[in-house]
This record gives sequence, C-alpha cells and structure tokens, in this order.
Amino acid sequence: MPGADPSHGSTGAGGRQPTAAGEGTSSGKAALAGIDPGADETRQGRIHRILRDNILTGGIAPGTRLREAELSARFGSSRAPLREAIRRLESEGLVRSDFWRGSRVAEYSPAELYQLYALRGLIEGYAAALLPASLENAVQTRMAQHLDAMAAAAQGGDWLTVARLDTAWHREIMLASGQPLMLRAWESANGPLQMAFGQVAGAFYGRDDIHTRHHEVLAALGGPATQTEAIIRRHYIETAERLLATVASSDPAGSAPPEGADAASPRPGQTGLSDSKETNPTGETS
Repeated sequence: MPGADPSHGSTGAGGRQPTAAGEGTSSGKAALAGIDPGADETRQGRIHRILRDNILTGGIAPGTRLREAELSARFGSSRAPLREAIRRLESEGLVRSDFWRGSRVAEYSPAELYQLYALRGLIEGYAAALLPASLENAVQTRMAQHLDAMAAAAQGGDWLTVARLDTAWHREIMLASGQPLMLRAWESANGPLQMAFGQVAGAFYGRDDIHTRHHEVLAALGGPATQTEAIIRRHYIETAERLLATVASSDPAGSAPPEGADAASPRPGQTGLSDSKETNPTGETS
C-alpha cells in the first residue's frame, strides 16, 4: 500500500490547518515545558516522537518552518537534542533542510508520491519473489495480527495507525526475504507515504478492502516469481491511484501554511503540539 505524484502542491493534511506549538498559550506551555525523559526514552527521542506524530497527522502542515529558538523554548530543551531530532526527521523524509530556508516539514507532490509507491512495489515485489514456498509460522502469525489490528483501527477511523500497521505488515515480507540493503531502500519511503496515506485514506479505503487486498498479496507469496511481483506491484499502484484521485478531488486551499509560518507560533484555535502517548505499532524507534 502506503500515502503517489508534476507538482499540484502539498497533499498536506487533506486541507486541514497546521497546528503549532502553543506560543503564548498556557496549554501549549504546559504540554511542552520541562520534558522529563522516561526510562526508555531520551529527551531527543521524545522531541522526535512529538514532532513526528504532529507531522504525520497534519498537526504541523507541509511547508511549515521548524524554528529552533521557538521549539527549544516550547520543549524546555537546549538546541542539541532538537537538532538531532530534526536530523532524524530529515532522514525519514519528513523534513527538508537547506542553508537559505532552514528546516521545513517536507512537501510532496502527487507525482512524487506516485514514484515512492512505485519504488516500494518494485522493491517488495522482487524481495517477495525470493521467498520460500511458505512463510514461517511466526511470520504468518505476526502478519495476521497486523491485519486484524489494521481492520480495528479502520473501524475507529484511525487511519494513521492503519498506515503504520500496513507498513509493519509489508515489512514482514521484506524481513523474511533476508535482503537488508533492499529493506533499507524500501524503508526510505515510509515517512512520506504514512503521512499522505494516514491523512486521506479514510476517503478511499474501506474496512473490507483491508482484508481483501492484503489476502490477495498473501496468497501470491511463494507462487511463481513473475506472478508474485506483478500482484505486489499492482497492490501498490492501485493504492497510489486511489490516493491521487482523492488528493486531486480535494480543495488544496488552506493546506499550506501562511508564508513564514513556523511550528512554534500558534494560529487561531490552536493550543500547541500534541504529545501523543500512542504505542507505535510498527516497532519503529520514535
């Protein structure tokens, strides 16, 4: 599956307004000031998680500038862990940085997203063709668990969790293939596609689709190599086409932040960055 793209501009959050870090609001300050890392989470790790969750949900809109001074104040942190968190987001394809514009939340055109889907399909299709005739029982069990959790998340309208679990389901195929270099290339698309898919999938993806489409892939594993590759590539391309049709039909007005907007300055009705405690179903370090 996962979030496909000449530039029609940012897919953003399906037209949602960006959320900021709560500059000047008591709730924003309470949420972000004085971060105390837990036993299993560093300060940098928590900053990364909060920023990542807000970017993936559209709380911080594509194109929004991440200003170090304001964000450091909001997090009650020095700039060193903040910079490391931003570098991690950049490596995940969620932030783009340059000398003149600083760091901004990444924007992807429909054509770019399509290319990322096509890339994932090519890599995963080739990797799947290398699998044995049947997957190990432990792999099948994990894939079944991811699939059931996906359907449950869709039932509750939590499409970002659907996107994360979908990534975890497909990662099982990549891991089982035992191709670490291909896995690394495959994972390079995770951030952008989770961001796009998680924000608009509810408009084109139904609960029944989840089991039907993934069981089709599962049934193809271990079959003739050319057939396996073709089915997995089609799986990704169909998702890309659905997503792009949804993006093209939506009104992009308001999806991009105002010129000069940054993630530490609030807009009307905003209270600040949300600190989600949700468990990461993909097992990714956040």
